Amino acid sequence: MNETPKRILSAAVALPIYCFLVVSDVFYSIPILIASLLISLGCLWEYYQISSRDEGNRPFIAAGMAMAVAVNLVMYLYAFGRVYGYAAHVPPFDARFIFAVFAIGLPIVFAVHIRKRPVAGGIYSLATTVFGVVFIAFLFSHIILLKALKDGYIYVLILNAIVMLNDSGAYFGGVYFGKHKAGFKVSPNKSWEGYFSGLLTSILSMLIASMVLESFFGKSLFSMVEAAIIGIAISLIGNIGDLAESALKRDGAIKDSGSLIPGHGGFWDVFDSMIVTLPLFYYYLVLKGVQ
Repeated sequence: MNETPKRILSAAVALPIYCFLVVSDVFYSIPILIASLLISLGCLWEYYQISSRDEGNRPFIAAGMAMAVAVNLVMYLYAFGRVYGYAAHVPPFDARFIFAVFAIGLPIVFAVHIRKRPVAGGIYSLATTVFGVVFIAFLFSHIILLKALKDGYIYVLILNAIVMLNDSGAYFGGVYFGKHKAGFKVSPNKSWEGYFSGLLTSILSMLIASMVLESFFGKSLFSMVEAAIIGIAISLIGNIGDLAESALKRDGAIKDSGSLIPGHGGFWDVFDSMIVTLPLFYYYLVLKGVQ
């Protein structure tokens, strides 16, 4: 079986489960927390495996995963505490708790290092551990904040659709039309035709999403020009996330971050663009006055 049927089959199986977790509001919207935990921890685990060079330079996986869980829980409590009213039981509860996770977690990680690891490689181990939590878990947990907005599931689905279509456009554009290599050393097989196919797909997708929001949900948030600019931004920032992952995979001398999702690779291979576009889309909506 070649890669294209595998990609389609994997998407057909995984997408309904993912959409349920994103859309469902059962039991205080816990499904979105589950989705964020599963994906961010899956991506973080793969990142730590890539970063594990030798015994003295390995990241502190258990400590990093624990910090990632704490980040997701804080994001969930902050986002939905006001929605469901239980924030009143833990005053004052606000975004500063996210910094408390690192303020408490970093000394613990450092203490573990002093006890169990040799001095050599300590900076690499500590930096790799914390970078993974910030770059992957913290950024991706913005999916919880996005879902907590009014009708937030719509915005989560729209962003997912645009990122997925951008990736698909780039993939198929590169496969069928790619002749001119983009020249990125970290990802030498990517072509300009693939990039521009993804960019065009992203713009068209955002334009359609804007019209759907206005026609079916009565939300006139974006002008056509604004929607096109957002589509361009999502495509460009998403590609940066993809290239960042490619650089780390090349450093680890591997092709895919994992093999859990046939035709796609690992969790990080699938969600590399979502990780960096979620904060961008969320904070833009907040600036637009979406609550």
